[in-house]
Amino acid sequence: MKQKTGLEPRLVATLLLTRVIDDARNLDALCDKQHGLSRFLKLEPRDQSLARAIAVTAVRNHNRIEAVLKRVMDRPPPKRARFLIHSLHVAATQILFLDSPDSAAVDLGVTAIGDDDRTARFRGMSNAILRRMVREKETLLAKTENISLFPKWMEKALRKDYGKEKAANISRFVALEPMVDLSVKSDPQSWAEKLGGFVLPTGSVRLTNTTNIVDLEGYQEGEWWVQDAAAALPAKLINKQAGANVLELCAAPGGKTAQLAHAGYKVTAVDISKPRLARLQQNLDRLKLVAKLVETDILEFEPKEQFDAILLDAPCSSTGTIRRHPDVLWTRSPVEITALAKLQYQLLEKSKDFLKPGGTFVFSNCSMLKEEGEDLLSKTLKQFDDLKKDSILSSEIAGLETCINGQGALRTLPFHLEHSEQDKYTGLDGFFACRFIKQ
Repeated sequence: MKQKTGLEPRLVATLLLTRVIDDARNLDALCDKQHGLSRFLKLEPRDQSLARAIAVTAVRNHNRIEAVLKRVMDRPPPKRARFLIHSLHVAATQILFLDSPDSAAVDLGVTAIGDDDRTARFRGMSNAILRRMVREKETLLAKTENISLFPKWMEKALRKDYGKEKAANISRFVALEPMVDLSVKSDPQSWAEKLGGFVLPTGSVRLTNTTNIVDLEGYQEGEWWVQDAAAALPAKLINKQAGANVLELCAAPGGKTAQLAHAGYKVTAVDISKPRLARLQQNLDRLKLVAKLVETDILEFEPKEQFDAILLDAPCSSTGTIRRHPDVLWTRSPVEITALAKLQYQLLEKSKDFLKPGGTFVFSNCSMLKEEGEDLLSKTLKQFDDLKKDSILSSEIAGLETCINGQGALRTLPFHLEHSEQDKYTGLDGFFACRFIKQ
């Protein structure tokens, strides 16, 4: 029997959601154009985009949808009926959060559940649930708008680090779909006008349209690259003269490499991943920028010379990027956070020896958790006599002066930049950065 039009991308979205929530799989990897999920790769490009959009939105709003389902169901579904649960989540995502016709969302959701032998007996129940969801949509959204998007362990950690009010504000901004930020080589205002966007106080250009990036003016010519406004801050803290030898560690995918090279530094970019370095080189070629790329594990790296400055953007939980990568909510654990903080300390301890006396060391990562940021800074200052804290100045991060904390380090959170000139397009990634001088 011929499958209903539009059903397959929704079934694939259910499969993607299952892999993220139940198996802690990375959504970008599942949707990779070469090595992704085979069923996803068999879809037409348009259907791939639809499946991924549904999955991303379902993952981001998982807790809220759970709360909605509890309100519209007389009794909870069997915990082992994972296909049923995730199918209901996909249908609810379309009804509540996406611009899909309600009738199509209900019909395809019921069909997916009714056509599967594992869940066929729930067809009538699902039809009633989804139709009630359509009827009561506005009420259900209003009653669940303050539900935290975070798993319990992360909610607890954020409240411990920032308090209940800030944790709730972080959740509110994570719920918003982020716009695209660009780092431009020159004249941000001109590029903002050409591309349909506006200039942020930090100098990044924020786009207000959803045009395919590669089709925009200046892409092929290498005039700009995609980089969240917060991610663009650490490289600006190097503060050396053009021509300085700068070592960038954990360099891929290369946004910071491009910044450093464009600033006129002699850049050595190190990363452990050969495929990621290949993509970094492709980006540099498009941007007409030059850096020396080295494939190695930092803990085994033995450079022949010391450097004037080092930027270590350390591997981390990526909890600061959940606006763009909400699967991080469900693919991390407290044990993993502790292990990552230990690794970051080891990388810092090893790489500080690559720095000349008097040299600048910038440590950064895209985690919101203080265990990977502020706590690590305190530990470093206690343990190493050869690193002196170099506080970040407000003049170095125009527009985000309030993001300098009591340690003199940079701490951005998703709700920062909320008072920009276009309130719809506010927020940025969570980032931590601190700076040392080698003694």
